[in-house]
Amino acid sequence: LMLNADETEAIVLGLRYVDQRGDDVLSQAAANALAKIADVLDPAAQEALRNPTVLPGPPGFGYPENRVPLNVFREAIRGQAKLHIDYADASQTASQRLIWPLALGFLNEVRVIVAWCELRGAYRTFRTDRVAAARLQGERYPGRRSDWLRGWRKLMEQNESGPFTPDKN
Repeated sequence: LMLNADETEAIVLGLRYVDQRGDDVLSQAAANALAKIADVLDPAAQEALRNPTVLPGPPGFGYPENRVPLNVFREAIRGQAKLHIDYADASQTASQRLIWPLALGFLNEVRVIVAWCELRGAYRTFRTDRVAAARLQGERYPGRRSDWLRGWRKLMEQNESGPFTPDKN
């Protein structure tokens, strides 16, 4: 694997960011990937790996606890499976939603799931720590996930509030 110093630092920065902000599954995956990459780097790139010039920032913020493991959402996303969730918004108003999960977002203080919400008939983001329960519906949502995600990105480009707006549900 031939990586220059900048490429090595970009990979290390990304993997360290994931280690800090991911759940246990992603943190372990990042550590495994970093170890595999380290095994095949040339000596100059090894130095960039050991002493990077860029860092992901302080890890001390912490995330609110999730009741549903993030792996449940990842599996639904990968399988393009409809997911029934019990959710409470910022004012603790409970609702049940049937969503089409598209992606997980890792923000500095919260994690969100980007989804199409059947109740609202629109794209929504849901804070993962406010999902009380999640159940697979046993059916796939129509179309391709990549097309739905592209539609969400296009909408976010037009939205001045940015790509993630949890609790606007």
